[in-house]
Amino acid sequence: MPMGPGPIGFATFVAVKWAGYTGTAYALRLAYAAPSASVLKVGSTRTAVGIGAGLAYGALWLSGLPKMGAHLADVYYFVFLLPVRMAEWSFVLWLFFDRKLADHWRLLRFATYGSGWSYVLDAVAVGTALVVPGGVWVC
Repeated sequence: MPMGPGPIGFATFVAVKWAGYTGTAYALRLAYAAPSASVLKVGSTRTAVGIGAGLAYGALWLSGLPKMGAHLADVYYFVFLLPVRMAEWSFVLWLFFDRKLADHWRLLRFATYGSGWSYVLDAVAVGTALVVPGGVWVC
């Protein structure tokens, strides 16, 4: 049964991700002792990077989907998404908190935490989009 996000579902998904990333930006600002980092800029940037990378990854995924078995497609989707998420988080952390790459292990640790948080937010955002009227279309 094909299904996908409608405009309201997409907006809901983005709103949940933005709220989660903005809250994370506050925690990162404390962890990095960077009071000048704007949580709204960090949250908005992370959301925008995620939308752009998500659309590109989704298009690439859909173009290769017929080549793999449908029974493993969902698992592979999330497994192969991990390096994309690590790159997204590493970029945002570098951009706002660690331009000098002073501590590579710290950046890697926070990128890993952020990637895990992105998966949690996916579950919340998709669940929210599913219950919002007009959020998802089904054929």
